[in-house]
Amino acid sequence: MQQGKKLSALCILNVLKEYSDENHPLKQLEIAKKIENTYGIALERKSVGYGIDSLIDFGFDIIKTSKGCYLGEREFEPSEISFLVDAVFSSKALDSQHSRQLAQKLSGLLSVHQRRKYKYICKADQIVRTNQKQLFYTIDVLNEAIEKGKQVEFNYNRYYFEENEKKKNFRYKINPYFLINNQGKYYLVCNLDYYDDIANYKVELISNIKLLDSPVKPITRLKDCEKGVDMAEYANNNIYMFNNKPVKATLKIKEPYSAEYVMEWFGSAANFYKKDDQLFADIKANETALIFWCLQYGDTIELVSPDSTRAEIAKKVATLQKVYK
Repeated sequence: MQQGKKLSALCILNVLKEYSDENHPLKQLEIAKKIENTYGIALERKSVGYGIDSLIDFGFDIIKTSKGCYLGEREFEPSEISFLVDAVFSSKALDSQHSRQLAQKLSGLLSVHQRRKYKYICKADQIVRTNQKQLFYTIDVLNEAIEKGKQVEFNYNRYYFEENEKKKNFRYKINPYFLINNQGKYYLVCNLDYYDDIANYKVELISNIKLLDSPVKPITRLKDCEKGVDMAEYANNNIYMFNNKPVKATLKIKEPYSAEYVMEWFGSAANFYKKDDQLFADIKANETALIFWCLQYGDTIELVSPDSTRAEIAKKVATLQKVYK
C-alpha cells in the first residue's frame, strides 16, 4: 500500500512536469486521466489530491488555483532554457544530430506547452557545423586526463594537401591543461611534449585520442608560464586562440558605437578613458590576434600602441592594398 502511494505520487509529479505550467493548470480529474492513459494506473480524485499534498510537503513547488494546479519552480526557467538552446545551436563544435538531441533534452525540462517554441530544432542541419561525431568522447577523455594529470596522444585532422598527406597519421603526444570554449568552438590549451611552449588545438579536429599512463609536464616548466596560467586571463587575451605572447595596447575609438566592439571582445578588462575629447581604451591581447582584430574594425578603431604592432598592421594593410588594387 505504501509502495503504491509512492508510485502514484511519482506519476503525479511526472504529469505535472510534462503537462502543467502557469498558463495550463490541471484539475485533479485531468491528472488522474493522464496517469491512467500514460501509466495504466487508475487513481481516484481524492488519491490525486493526497498525492499533490504529499509532494508539497516534500518540498515541491506545486501551485494550487481555482482552475487547477501546476508545477511552479522548475530546474530551469523558460528564459534560461531558451538561452541554453540558442547556445547549443550557435555552437559549431556540435554536429546537427547532437545539437537536436541536446536541445530536445533541455526543452524536455519544460512543459509540452512551453517547449513548442523550440520547433526550429529541425533546422539544426542548416547550420554549418563540424562532422566530428567523436567530440563528446574526446572531451570526456581530455577531462579525465586533465583531472588525473596524464598525457594524451591523438591524430590532428588538419586540411592537408597531397604533399602533407603523411602528416595525417602523425601521433601528437600532448600535455593537456584545460579546455576553453571560444567563439562556439572548443580548444585544448596544452603543450606538445617535444617543445617548451604553450599551444592550442581545436578539439573538433582531434581523433583517435588515447589516455596515456605518463604524467603531464607541469605547466610551470613551459616558457613564460613559470608562475602558472590564469585560465580566464588566458581566454581573454587570446581572442582568436593564437599562441604568441600578449601585449599591452591602446586603442583610439573614432566612433562612440565602436566601444561596443571593444566591450564585446575584451569586457571589463578594457580600461576606457577620454583624452583631448577622444575616447581611448587600454587592453591586453595576443599580438597576432590583435592584428587580425584591428583589421576587422579598422575603419572605426585605430591601434595607437605599441608601435611594433602598429607597424605590423601597416604592413598587412599595404599587402592588402596591392592585392585589391
